[in-house]
Amino acid sequence: MSQGFNESRKRAELAIVMFNEGLNLISKGDIIQSSEKLYKAVEEAIKALAIAKNLDEAREALEKGRWTVSLLDRAAIKLGDGVRQAWAEAYFLRVNGFHEVRIGIDEGNARIPIIQRLIDYVRREFAI
Repeated sequence: MSQGFNESRKRAELAIVMFNEGLNLISKGDIIQSSEKLYKAVEEAIKALAIAKNLDEAREALEKGRWTVSLLDRAAIKLGDGVRQAWAEAYFLRVNGFHEVRIGIDEGNARIPIIQRLIDYVRREFAI
């Protein structure tokens, strides 16, 4: 197996773990930490898919030694509407739920179905 496949699968597995942690935290009423975990789940899912599909953004991140918001955004757009929508919802949670703490549990829960679809897609793509 290639190193790229191993890295992408590792990131896919981490996305699933982060998503489950986010669900657990939101069920306990913790919008701050759940927002961060759900954001991280989407971030790792995008990285996993971008690496697996050998997108230019993955190569650029490797060259830079890190992923930027711009690279994640461009990768999400290339990966399709469902991924782009999940990215938009996750970014909203990170800003409004984690950094600014301007939303409540209901607003967090409203974003889970779109993020869930991305996680389900990752499970299928990586047979996890």
